[in-house]
Amino acid sequence: MSQQVSLEILEPRGVLQNPKREGLFAPRLTDLNGKTIALMGINIPYFHSSSEPFFEAVDRKLRERYPEVKILRMNSFGTPIDPPEKALEVAAKCDAWLEGVKDAHTQGRHDAGVCMERAGRPGVSICVDVLRRQKEAAQDLYGMPKVRIVDLPSTDYNAAKDNPELMDRVAEGCIDEIIDALTRPLTEEEKRSFDLEADQSPKTFTGANYSEAYEKFMEYCMDGHIGDGLALAPPTREAVEWMLTGTTYPRDRVIGLVEPKLGQATVEKIAIASVMAGAKPEWLPVIIAIMETLTDPGFNQFHIVNEILPAIFLSGPIVKELGLNTKVGYLAPGTRANSAIGRAVLMCMITIGWRDMTIYASPGGPGRPAAYANILVPENLEDSPWESWAESNGFGPEDSVVTACEFLTEARGPAEIVGYPSFEDKLGALTKLFGRKGSLFGGSLPRFADGVRLMLVLHPTMARQLADRGFTKESLVKYLYDRNVIDYDAMTEEQRSALREELTLENRLGRAALRPEDVKPGLHLEPFSKPEHLMVIVSGSGSGQTQVYYTSSGSTAGLAEGIGKSQPWMTKVIRGAALTKYGR
Repeated sequence: MSQQVSLEILEPRGVLQNPKREGLFAPRLTDLNGKTIALMGINIPYFHSSSEPFFEAVDRKLRERYPEVKILRMNSFGTPIDPPEKALEVAAKCDAWLEGVKDAHTQGRHDAGVCMERAGRPGVSICVDVLRRQKEAAQDLYGMPKVRIVDLPSTDYNAAKDNPELMDRVAEGCIDEIIDALTRPLTEEEKRSFDLEADQSPKTFTGANYSEAYEKFMEYCMDGHIGDGLALAPPTREAVEWMLTGTTYPRDRVIGLVEPKLGQATVEKIAIASVMAGAKPEWLPVIIAIMETLTDPGFNQFHIVNEILPAIFLSGPIVKELGLNTKVGYLAPGTRANSAIGRAVLMCMITIGWRDMTIYASPGGPGRPAAYANILVPENLEDSPWESWAESNGFGPEDSVVTACEFLTEARGPAEIVGYPSFEDKLGALTKLFGRKGSLFGGSLPRFADGVRLMLVLHPTMARQLADRGFTKESLVKYLYDRNVIDYDAMTEEQRSALREELTLENRLGRAALRPEDVKPGLHLEPFSKPEHLMVIVSGSGSGQTQVYYTSSGSTAGLAEGIGKSQPWMTKVIRGAALTKYGR
């Protein structure tokens, strides 16, 4: 009989800052007649999300069944713009509530249903069926996971938005369930409060051989939603101790809190996640610095949990010392350091922050494969004609830094498309990217010009050609701004007339970002509001591609709690390295 093989690992999941979860306490209604029901719709035109047609149908059906019912119509809430205290105002006007319909939008930091239950009013949250688990997660994050939910068939609901007859059928199909959820007495399970905690003791998996024990480890990770779907290296005690040799930081040092559930990112927990991602000890200080950046209270970390990815930039001599690929295929698979560092950051979010990727991968969409290893851009200082990004931000030549910004989309540089034979043509194409009709902004002005953040990653040839013509990073930013700003006072009358003609045609085609009548004194529209909101860094090979990453809100927008103003980037110096010359 063969000897059993045991595989012991250290627990990957983080200890939550606040594990407490509340039960429901507000009594349900016994009859809806004579009661005031608040219908709180989610109406976000930018995301093509409006629940007005659904709530109009629900309004009619409630009045048909309960002639004396009173209906209060209003918008839902749940972001820092509408703080949870708003629930007290609504609760004072109603006896119960319905809130929704969540169909494809990312979560707010606060959940309206939880806020209303805490204000002492019973109700029901409504979402489409494919997002039910995401809605349950939103309630759990805000500490009350048992708020009642009614879900709608996703395709039926979305297909009925512009068809009142179809929407009436959707409402008819769920009205009995809604009424039941408003009136059915609470169960003991719904009223139960508890602490959400993970058993932090080591876990042992035993099998007839290593493969069988390993498979049980993988099942533990995937069943517990503490993996990214790829094979994971077991974080054995020996492997974690080996990983910790890469840093001088003590293992119990807390780097920050990781969203969505605010798990404590200790150095040891980051080391565990790094082992699982296939990293080496030499890379641990970089991973720690990235997590320090993302968990800074000023970084809008909650936003990147909800599908938006962080763009992570590495600058300084440690990039070359660690052998990161800065040239051909630096964003592609194939280089262990690049892939494992980026993947380790995702694994920290999954394990320490309890980020279930079956929920927090995509709010109704297909998801982004780049999330496996995030977007990691290491600076190619060797082929750059300019000072490093670190030095241009006031750090010394021996310093290595991590810079992060959330981003919504990227535009692969048309300056590199075949058909631009001269440098002037390439520069012109690059310049147009930032313009009113540039592909970067979908052919229109930036929707949020004051908050726009742009990350320009030049390949070395483009950077060298710019430098040969006297451009510095600063003068390039000014050049791109000057040629794309729309300033009525600085325009000639011919330019004003030409712009009006262009806008007249665009508005006929249904593009209304700017109207012809807007071309008047006082018109001043910018491609970006401040020079420091456009980052310039060099990466890639001589025959590479220029890229621009774009976000409407920056790394530390007003959505970041406790931050009074937006900051363009979040940058941290890499410290605590034990096995490398740099980063100490």
